[in-house]
Amino acid sequence: MPEPGLVIELREEMFNDTRFGSEVFYMHVRGVDTIFVLSYMHILKKIYLKNYITSESDGWILGGYAFLWFHYIVALGISLSATHLSDLTLTIIANIYWSLFNNIYKTYYVIFTNKHLNVDQMTRLMIFHYFTPWYYLYLVQLHVLFCHESWDSDSGESTYEDKSGSYISWFYDAFLKEIQDAWYWTMFVFIYFWLHHFNASTVNYFFFERWNISELDEIRFYGVAPHWYFRPLMGLLVISPTHYEGLMWMGLFFVLLAFLPIVYNLYNPYHKHLPTIPMQNSLIQTFAFIIFTLSMFCAASMLPCGRYYYEPEGGYVGNPWVKFSFQYIYLYLAWFIHHLDLLDHHIFQFFQTFIRKTLKTYKKYNYLFRNSISKFTTFRNIRKSYNKLIFENKNYSINFKKHKR
Repeated sequence: MPEPGLVIELREEMFNDTRFGSEVFYMHVRGVDTIFVLSYMHILKKIYLKNYITSESDGWILGGYAFLWFHYIVALGISLSATHLSDLTLTIIANIYWSLFNNIYKTYYVIFTNKHLNVDQMTRLMIFHYFTPWYYLYLVQLHVLFCHESWDSDSGESTYEDKSGSYISWFYDAFLKEIQDAWYWTMFVFIYFWLHHFNASTVNYFFFERWNISELDEIRFYGVAPHWYFRPLMGLLVISPTHYEGLMWMGLFFVLLAFLPIVYNLYNPYHKHLPTIPMQNSLIQTFAFIIFTLSMFCAASMLPCGRYYYEPEGGYVGNPWVKFSFQYIYLYLAWFIHHLDLLDHHIFQFFQTFIRKTLKTYKKYNYLFRNSISKFTTFRNIRKSYNKLIFENKNYSINFKKHKR
């Protein structure tokens, strides 16, 4: 294992000496971006379809846990890149691990040595980074098993599994259904990250990541730019007043996402009779979901490198939209999404009662309205008689003739 400060130079030499070395490396890097994009699209799709209401809660929880575990795998891979960002990522992971043990002595030393990149540390990370993806694939398989065990892609409904076939029908049907629905999106996302961002510096901000041996012990938390999928987590640590509060918000995001079915059942034990309104049929729910998606995009697109931070005296300083985005994300996952059906129900009842009473009032005073309208609409042209202007209608003319006789 070489010195961490020489990894980048040796990797560039490997690109020149190995056929398709750079292509394989960039495919590995772009594959992470692609999986993250598809994971977020998958999560947003399931939230939009409200699968957290009808699906198995254990399958949803396993999916949230697998999503958290994928963040851990990617963090290990970033640390192996031997850049300034790698050293910063390693320090953050070590501090999080140390915080779980209440900062007792040096409990991080067995895994993270001195919390900086070195030969022993990279050896440990390489071993973890190789074996942890297999556990991630196992979690994905369990997630598919619990969520799609009885799914039939041909009928689009849940059916009993046909055990007479020679293949695992539920596994085949589940992946066939998901791939068919997201095939074009999958190809578009992969080609976008492969062609448009072929150079690593366009996505990874390589200017901030470049390793410098002379700055081995100097960690500048505001001098690096994390990848887009770690910017929300880094942003929470930056804007939180204390370290433990930042860790609480980080963990709460994955908890709220993974336990959506449980939280929904806790909020709605007495409203099971209410019909579930699809989001595409409700303007209120669609609008709330669009704001949630835009908040996720804002939190992942804004760099936390001095753009926003927390001061002990002044509090939050920086872009207000980032603060509102973080607040709305947690409010949506913790409360809004679980009460939108109830809100729609009360709004529907209000307008239904309002229209009913309006029609009742209209029928009550319909006779007066009808006479007033008929008199107004039956006016004829005017004529002068005895130097006076007389407005008369048909009924008036008949009565006048009778009276004259």
